[in-house]
Amino acid sequence: MSNRIDYEQIAAKLDYATLDKKLEQLAQREPPKKRKTAGDVLEPLRERLLALQHKGWSSAQLVAELKAAGIPVSPARLRECMSRWTAGGNGTAKPRARRRKAKPTATT
Repeated sequence: MSNRIDYEQIAAKLDYATLDKKLEQLAQREPPKKRKTAGDVLEPLRERLLALQHKGWSSAQLVAELKAAGIPVSPARLRECMSRWTAGGNGTAKPRARRRKAKPTATT
């Protein structure tokens, strides 16, 4: 069983001035780099990929060219990125509607 944390004791020991100074220093720095996603890697190629798709190139054909250039991406991921780019979304998931259970109907 884990011990409870005594926040009263921690608050008594904490040097808020030092902590505030440290947080201020962090606010002035750039945050640590986040992991890149396929969309991040493909972003500089966004307009070119959308133009090629508009001309009739399939996602499988574009993926074959990207893989030859050293970008391992699946057709599904490429389609997802292009769909997000054309929809103008920011990439965040949209909340899904919840389904309600059907009420049992009385049969006669």
